Amino acid sequence: MSRLFSLLAIPLVLSLILTGFLTYALYLLVKKNRYRLLCGIVANFTILSYFITLTLILMFLNQPMLLRGYFVLVVIIAIPIILLTAISAYLFIFNGLVVWRRESHSLGNVLTLIIGFLLIIVPVGFHLLNHWWPHSKTITFLQNVSTFFVRYLLFWVLTFLMSFVITKLFRPKYDQEYVIVLGSGLIDGTKVSPLLGSRIQLAIDFQKAELKKTGKEVTLVMSGGQGGDEKLPEGIAMKKYAVEHGAPADQILVDDKSKNTFENMLFSKELLEERGFNLKKGIFTTSDYHVFRAAGYARLVGLNINGIGSKTSSYFLPNALIREYIAILLNHKRFHFLMALLIVLLSALIFV
Repeated sequence: MSRLFSLLAIPLVLSLILTGFLTYALYLLVKKNRYRLLCGIVANFTILSYFITLTLILMFLNQPMLLRGYFVLVVIIAIPIILLTAISAYLFIFNGLVVWRRESHSLGNVLTLIIGFLLIIVPVGFHLLNHWWPHSKTITFLQNVSTFFVRYLLFWVLTFLMSFVITKLFRPKYDQEYVIVLGSGLIDGTKVSPLLGSRIQLAIDFQKAELKKTGKEVTLVMSGGQGGDEKLPEGIAMKKYAVEHGAPADQILVDDKSKNTFENMLFSKELLEERGFNLKKGIFTTSDYHVFRAAGYARLVGLNINGIGSKTSSYFLPNALIREYIAILLNHKRFHFLMALLIVLLSALIFV
């Protein structure tokens, strides 16, 4: 028993110190700016450190009942994760087919379908190549590179998903002066889509809630220009929709020039500055999957504001999150390109 204590004492103390440090670091990071991938990285390592620390504590206590209960709990959590991982390719394909039936047949809407097929084709392809050309150094090298890339992408997927969860925890205070509503495409060039309508309704609900709680009026900024296939600017259509759903017309500003999220934030900021608004007293609304990236653009133009997201249909959420994930990767393409080169180099060194 004493030997067990002596073996576990130092690792347990170190684990407790590390867990405390990571917890405090995460608190500071989220408090300063929750819309960073660094928050997701630290959050994942914090969760891992709690798991390791709890395991060490239970081993240190050496109580059979506690250890058995803990083992059962870990198994209960692990089984669904293992099963979902094992059938992930088929789940992606199923989701892709659902999106294909319900949405437009654009490349952005078939991402889960493509990923599902790749998860099946790539392993089968390497298996066949190894069968046809056994002991081929080239195939082994390509397989090593593929494995490294999958693990690298998985790390950033988990980071992004945790960052997404952190953004969902935000609840704005009812002391705002404005709400920026980010536009999206119009149906048939004139009508607000259900997705865009949910963003507008979220802003209206916040406007009404703040008026009820504090008596203060909140100005809505409808932000969206006119696309090539649209008959009027999104901002105009959004204002019309908002008025029809109970928002006072005199409390709505319109940005009808912006073509993307960066311009949504930039032109909305210009409108607000012209009218003397306190730029720190505001939020923005968009779809929940888009909040993280949109907040980055807000900070890029000097708007240090938070966002709230309208709920996305469950069938569409995986596809939407993958699109956001790819967009975030592309925002840091130089870094990821260098990491890709490093992966190839490491694979070559292992190969040699």
